[in-house]
This record gives sequence, C-alpha cells and structure tokens, in this order.
Amino acid sequence: MTGKAGEAGKAAQIGDFAGEAARVKILGAYDKAMAFWPEPRGRKDVETSFGTTRVHTYGGGAGTPVVLLHGQSATPAEWAPHVAALGADRPVLAVDRLGEPGYSTQTAPVRTAGHTADWLEEVLAGLGLERAHLVGHSYGGSVALNHAAHRPARVASVTAYEPPRALAKLKASFVLNAVAAFVSGSEKIQHRWFTRLIGDTGAEPAQAEALTQLSLEAIRGFRIRLPQPWPMTDEELRSVAVPALILLGGGNKAMDARRAEERARRLIPDVRTEIVPGAGHGIPVKLLNDRLPVFLREVDAAAEPAAGSRA
Repeated sequence: MTGKAGEAGKAAQIGDFAGEAARVKILGAYDKAMAFWPEPRGRKDVETSFGTTRVHTYGGGAGTPVVLLHGQSATPAEWAPHVAALGADRPVLAVDRLGEPGYSTQTAPVRTAGHTADWLEEVLAGLGLERAHLVGHSYGGSVALNHAAHRPARVASVTAYEPPRALAKLKASFVLNAVAAFVSGSEKIQHRWFTRLIGDTGAEPAQAEALTQLSLEAIRGFRIRLPQPWPMTDEELRSVAVPALILLGGGNKAMDARRAEERARRLIPDVRTEIVPGAGHGIPVKLLNDRLPVFLREVDAAAEPAAGSRA
C-alpha cells in the first residue's frame, strides 16, 4: 500500500482524539488532575521512532531512578499521591504513554507487545537511564512485565499493580459490565461503574474525583489504537530475572487475584507478592507509599556489592 491509501491506513492505526472539542476537554481534565502533583515538577520530551513521548519528572537523590507507567486512559496524573514518597531519595519519571490521551504525539503504529518494548527502550535510552526501576499499574503493569522479560538490560526491578491478563485472564463479568456502562451513554452509570472498579484507594477526595473525571473523559473522547493487554506465557514470566513485586487487589473486579498470585509465585524467579484485602483495581495510596520505597531501597542495596566488584 503506497501513497494516500498507505498514509490513511497508517493514520487509522494511530491513537487520536475524537475531535477538537474532545481534545480540549480531555487535556483540560488532564491539567486539572496534574495540578495535584507535588512541585517542583519538570518535564522532558523524548523522541522515538514511534513519536514524541512526554515525561514528567520529580525529585532527585542517589537512588536508582524509578519510571512510572500509568494505567490505560489514566495518564501520569494517577501517580500524584505517590510521587513525593517515591522521590524522597531518587528521581521519578512518569511516562505519558504514546497512543493514549495526553501530551505525547504518536506518529507510527504500536501494534504488538514487541513494539511496546521497542518504544519503551527508546524512551529509557533517550532519558539517559542505564538502569531504572519500572513500576506499572494496570496496562502499565503489563508493559513493565513485558519489558523486564524482553528488554531487561536497563531494568533494575519491576513492580506491577493489577496487570490485566499478564498473569490471569480478565473476568467475563468485568468485560460485560464495562461494555454495558459505555453503551448506555449515561455518564452517571459510567461514573458508578468506574468508581466501583477502582475502589477506595484512600486518595484525597478532590484528587480522586479529578482522576475519575479525567479517565472517563479519556475513555469517551480518545480512540486508542494500542494492542489489547496480552497474556504472558510461562516462558516469558520465567525469564523475568530481576526482583519483582506483584500487588493485587483482593476485592478487584477485573481478574482472579488468587490465580494471578499463584502463577506469579510459581514462575517468576525472584518475586514478592501481596493480595491487599478489600482493595480494588485502583492503587491503595498507603500500601504503595509504604511498600514500594522499601522494596526499591532493598534492591538498590543488594546491587551495590555487584556494582563495586565491577569497578
């Protein structure tokens, strides 16, 4: 396929806003939700072969940088309750994923899990990161695990909260309820479905509502052209050689937490798992802010002797 037909086919595989009104509404909600990030907040734009990727930055210190990968339609705004805790002793970099609503600009299709790994590797290289901890929520958790399995050279550790399909299939009831909510056309029904899915994370109410409104506007007004969350094979999970932290909501409606935990424990060589009683698909603020900094410091400390022996 060449010429105008080829360009049209390529454009159909690139995520975009449903129109100018949708773009204005979504980015307005994005900016409102990002206002909850702590200051000073920086930003970088990284050029990749798939387009320009916006990265929000915070913090510093000697710790290995942590790269945050958000859930689908959530944007880096979802990390606002966690940034200060994670950035106390290390740089924090939250990636605005290509092909989703936000300030990144996609120019080439991302069709497969392999393309996703290629894109993220280019982002890490463009940021000048020799090593980084990958932390992902939902779709971002699948992206992080996929990267640790296939492009591990820069990965210090991987943390995934509720990675859909990577460890266990989605519940049929979750898929049906999601479709029903958005087919209904009722914003009230959609809001109720989303808040029940996420659960009570312990986030400040105004912040939680801003994130909810952003995600709902994004789902309604942006056409995502990314691969669906992909199941990881046993071989892929066995190949995750870095320390891994898998966190799952005990009350989540998306997948079977027990089955996901059992598979992670059985296959990932160096894994810590936890099912959080009563938690939904959203990240419990206190849990992540308590557990994750400790995990990252432990991984960094364990790596120091090896780094010294290479000097």
